[in-house]
Amino acid sequence: MTVPVAKLGNTQVCIHVTFLLTAFVLAVSGYALHLVVFLGSLLFHEMGHIMAASWMGAEVLKVEVWPFGAMAKLERTWQLSPPAETLVAIMGPLNSGILLALTTSLEQWVQRTRGIDLVAHYPLLGFLQSVNLYLFAVNLIPCLPLDGGRFLRSRLAFRTGYVQASAKMARFGLWCGAVLTVLGVMLLAAGRPYAPVLITGAVIWWGAKEEREDAVTRNVLDLLTKNDRLKQRKAIPVEEIMVLSDARVRDVVSKLRPSKYNVILVAGTRMRVMGRVPESKVLEAFYNGEVDKTMRELLGQP
Repeated sequence: MTVPVAKLGNTQVCIHVTFLLTAFVLAVSGYALHLVVFLGSLLFHEMGHIMAASWMGAEVLKVEVWPFGAMAKLERTWQLSPPAETLVAIMGPLNSGILLALTTSLEQWVQRTRGIDLVAHYPLLGFLQSVNLYLFAVNLIPCLPLDGGRFLRSRLAFRTGYVQASAKMARFGLWCGAVLTVLGVMLLAAGRPYAPVLITGAVIWWGAKEEREDAVTRNVLDLLTKNDRLKQRKAIPVEEIMVLSDARVRDVVSKLRPSKYNVILVAGTRMRVMGRVPESKVLEAFYNGEVDKTMRELLGQP
């Protein structure tokens, strides 16, 4: 459940209800400045994803701000090449790691050269370090809705289809969330409360549940709203790709370019064009898990 708050170009910025609850707790507890540091760290984390995605040609349709980070909804990011997808996935945690390293280095340098404990004088600096360590470490967990899970889903999708891959990674996210939540409750019962574990577990479980429920709907809408995007932008670049008739859906999908409408020319012997397969037909087969279907079959030829 998200609340739209702004629109930057074609990118819709939304805040998830769990972040609103976290922000409310921090604000009423007298930690307004901590909330500013927290939000700034989230946005810096997500800017890594957005810049890498834009550089690689994927379009950022929506940004959702969660307590563990902001999630960018990229238009068909799994069409990026594996190296490009890896870069997009790791840039968020990398940004958080860089900010953590810079602030820690500054703290140690001042301590060594001036004998001043910056964290003791400026507690917000310690909070900034803790937040970015949290964002770096948590987002490496290989489950949805975290960055590690999104990267693994993009790789798994080429073997099982996008919907099935989403279901598997979301199921793992539900397990991870449940385990962390139970661990948090056990720590609380043992008199050693550690709120981040309990909160992180609950948020991961919630996010994984939404990912599982939205996987089919989101991708069907991606197909159905192509005409709406064309009306909005007036023009969409078209790119033709020639493949052999025995090429499989899993191979063709990896060649499609984000933010363009792709037309697949199916070639037979002597490079003669047997017909054209629209992008929507290939994506429909991919979403349905028919990743081993050939282009000849999509043309309806024996």
